[in-house]
Amino acid sequence: MNIRRAEEAEAPVLSALVMRAKAHWGYSNEQLERWRSQLTISSTDIRERPTFIAMADAEVVGFYSLRSSPVAWELDNLWVQPEFMNRGIGRALLAHALATAVRGGASEITVDADPNAEPFYLACGAIRRGEVAAAVPGQPNRVRPQLAFVQPINRGSR
Repeated sequence: MNIRRAEEAEAPVLSALVMRAKAHWGYSNEQLERWRSQLTISSTDIRERPTFIAMADAEVVGFYSLRSSPVAWELDNLWVQPEFMNRGIGRALLAHALATAVRGGASEITVDADPNAEPFYLACGAIRRGEVAAAVPGQPNRVRPQLAFVQPINRGSR
């Protein structure tokens, strides 16, 4: 596997990957459609934000993007194709993202996480700062964890 910068023309591939990965968590088709506009990656997103892709042979197996700011950067996306989950790709992408943000001057990287991804981020060294109500049909108490990686960010620089 290698990680490289995304190209603007890859936006449709990344958007499809996001939808497959989100569907992996058992969300209904109706809910996925409600989220489609929020989950779509545009060529502008790729042009304006650090966006990197994990490749296995010639296949896109995951990607991440960051939103930069003077202090706290946001891990805007981190997705792995479901059939490639639990193979270290997410950890490699996260380490790359944290290192990219630190090189860009970030002292903190925040994550507005899907609740299914929280254990992954906590295992990688994130701390939980809070939560945001995010009910969906059938899950009225669902929340999105608000997480952060703070300096010194050692896990991302290994």
